[in-house]
Order: sequence, then C-alpha cells, then structure tokens
Amino acid sequence: MKQALVMLYPGFCNFEIAALTEILAFEADWTVTTVGAERQAYRGEDGLAVLAQQDFTQADLLAADLLILPGIDDYHVPLSDPRNVAFLAQLNTAGKRPVIAAMSSSPILLAQAGLLAATKFTGGIFEETYEKNPFIPKQNLVRQPVVTDNGIISSSFQFFREFAITAARACGIKVGDRFLEPARTDRPYTAEELTYHFEG
Repeated sequence: MKQALVMLYPGFCNFEIAALTEILAFEADWTVTTVGAERQAYRGEDGLAVLAQQDFTQADLLAADLLILPGIDDYHVPLSDPRNVAFLAQLNTAGKRPVIAAMSSSPILLAQAGLLAATKFTGGIFEETYEKNPFIPKQNLVRQPVVTDNGIISSSFQFFREFAITAARACGIKVGDRFLEPARTDRPYTAEELTYHFEG
C-alpha cells in the first residue's frame, strides 16, 4: 500500500490540492492521511475544518510515497510554529524520501527547511514576500505554471489541475491529459455526452 501525507496548518487552502487528493481517492493501492503539528482540527482558508489524523510524532515521513503541502492563507502562522519546519527538515536527506508536491505559497515552508537551496521552484508568492524573507532562494524561482526539480513539484493556485496531473504521474499514476479540463464553449454538449455509466 502506498501512502500520501497531506500536511495541515491553520489557513491551508483545500481547493488547491483537491484535484490531487481526488485522483488518489480512486487508486486502490493508495491511502491518504492528514498530518499536523497536533492531532486536531485545522480550519482552512475556506472555513472548513479538517482533522489531522496524526501528529508529526506519529507520522513516518520518510516512509511515505507522497507529501502534499496545500497553499497557505497567511504563511506567517505556520512559520511561527517551529514544528512545521522541523517536520519538513527531515527531508534533507540523500536517502529515500517522498515525492513532494507543494502548492502556491507552501514553498515558503520548504525554503525555511532548506529544501529549495539547490532546487528550482515556482509558487503563488507575492514579490514583496521575497524581499521580506531572504531565506527564500529567489534565484531558483522559475516563472512557469508547474516546476519539477529534485523530486519537488511546485505550482501556483490557478494551475491546480496541471499540478495534480504532474504529481500523480510522478507517483506512477496514469492520468489522462483531459482530466478536469475546462468546459468547452465552442458548442453545446449533447445529452449522450452528459449520460454517465458505472464502470466496474
């Protein structure tokens, strides 16, 4: 059984990772576990509360196959809790580590943990944030929708679909190019196209 860990913190952005966790939900050989500094409910930026099923002391990060970091409403909050960066610092290893999928502003946590020092990345980070936080290696910033380097996949919020596809494929999951593609506007859908059948 393969394991994905979703890291939670106050103000996490659920929609940015929902396409990826939806892919995993339909993979019989994958489990998804939420983890946080404490085993408690974390309120996301949309107001929904999600329970961390494990705290960091219970999670075997290096045994996981995928670590998902959602974006952050206010990055100061998770940065102010040293347990978040300490948890991620375990990934500074030459040995096996999970694929890391970091959305939007969450690369800030990876930068503080030293994981972006020699890694290209992107994200939905305000320019002023780089100026205020020199620990973020802006010289490694690549302004592309999704960037993959050194086992770290990063993206900005509007490319949640492409982020999900890239991360899933990095984990060996087959995902079609048309997964969650936008609705077409050049012609109406037919009734046949909107008729669904159970495959199983």
